[in-house]
Amino acid sequence: MQNSTGQRRRMSLAGIRLDRASSVALPQQIAAQMRDGILHGTLPAGTQFLGSREIARELGCSRMVVLSAWDILYAEGYLESMPRGGVSVAAVSRNAASPAGVSADTSRIAGPISQRWQSLIGFTYETNWASDFSPGAPDISTFPFGDWARLLRQTSLQPDKEECLDLSPAGLPELRREIADFLGAVRGLVCTPEQIVVTSGTSSALDLCSRMILDHGDEVWVEEPGFVEAQWSLTAAGGKLVPIPVDDKGLCVTEGIRRAPNAKLIVVTPSHQYPLGVSMGLERRLELLDWANRNDVWIVEDDYNSEFRHQDSMIASLKSLDREQRVIYLGTFSKIMMPSLRLGYIVAPERFVEIFTKGRARIDVHSSGIGQRALAEFMREGHLLRHLRRMRKVYAERQQALMDAIRQYLPDDLTVAPCATGLHLVALFTERLKARMSDVEAARLLKQGGLHVQPLSQNHLEAPIYAGLVLGYGRLKPTDATRLIAKMAQILGVEPSAAKK
Repeated sequence: MQNSTGQRRRMSLAGIRLDRASSVALPQQIAAQMRDGILHGTLPAGTQFLGSREIARELGCSRMVVLSAWDILYAEGYLESMPRGGVSVAAVSRNAASPAGVSADTSRIAGPISQRWQSLIGFTYETNWASDFSPGAPDISTFPFGDWARLLRQTSLQPDKEECLDLSPAGLPELRREIADFLGAVRGLVCTPEQIVVTSGTSSALDLCSRMILDHGDEVWVEEPGFVEAQWSLTAAGGKLVPIPVDDKGLCVTEGIRRAPNAKLIVVTPSHQYPLGVSMGLERRLELLDWANRNDVWIVEDDYNSEFRHQDSMIASLKSLDREQRVIYLGTFSKIMMPSLRLGYIVAPERFVEIFTKGRARIDVHSSGIGQRALAEFMREGHLLRHLRRMRKVYAERQQALMDAIRQYLPDDLTVAPCATGLHLVALFTERLKARMSDVEAARLLKQGGLHVQPLSQNHLEAPIYAGLVLGYGRLKPTDATRLIAKMAQILGVEPSAAKK
């Protein structure tokens, strides 16, 4: 529609409805409703919108929420920038397939699907495990597959007949014993085999904990920014997610108490916060445990990839400080062996072991018996510890190579700091780069150039606090780091004079 001067009138978005009680982030709610309008023709190609400030006033939210929603739709190809500024709907086929990483229009299959699962299926989350920069992806090229194949073959040819017929939902006793010994040696965590429940990885473990602990609507503290896949499990179990900011000392406990004093569950990554990489200080840990004990709140500690400690000093797990049996500890073999193994574990307070075991029996009974037996033997023969020691050195070298390359080619645009643990770094945008683009737009440009990276902002539930890129280095060869970061600088448009050659 045009006004009397021949200019196209810009459209309001006042019809969008925001549910602040929903676990779905506000930017995702706005993006979902705009996407639906575009696909169903109520927002045809060429539709121009009011400015972000005006729309934010209409919706009663911050401008950053609106800009974050637009970033999502820019990346998916639904919106495009106008020559003189502004935003308009791109030419999108209503029958076109959804872009990679994005589900189809869930409103078409809304019949038997719960609203909670519709939001999860429709959630946009950019990841690519085959990417050189995939966060959390380990390098399997040096894994001792010969020893692993021998043990799998041996287990398959000479199976325990009783195990073939029946296996405890808590897991193979021999594997639980090996895990307890492993945790004592690698993490300084003293526990008994009877406290351990074997699961199909961390996702399965958190799903089990969420189902067993949460009733619909129970509040859960989650880190902001945080691990999106953890948010999925908690939402699927009916939890109401309350984002709690993370600073350089980890989860801000006082802010959590202010925002959700009646929370039932807290999910944290204290040894190596995902994605920022900070470690929770001792004072903050004790504060968290004290408040949880006094208020009957349970804590889930996701101790993902803490085995890859690049420095000599070990950061104690939160569980090792727990004197009141308040912490449920999750671990996985996906990062230290291979993601497709799908074996992890829970170290549970004694009162939870029977509950989790019976709950597991109601969901998927147990993990593969052959896989558990082979893993127990693999650990007993010392192969896992030897592989772990070797890979610690490898990953430390790759982290250093990545930091050196960024400091050489993008010193004025990205800031990185060494991280003592893990398989990824966060490269935060400087003010110079923030002024030119969002991290979602940067990720879109890099993807077009063949580099798949994860924008930091997509790990936020609320309007993003930080802008940056989450860069994994587990699969990144040191010899490739300089070439790939130089390519990144070129794609992002860094002037040659700014790059330190």
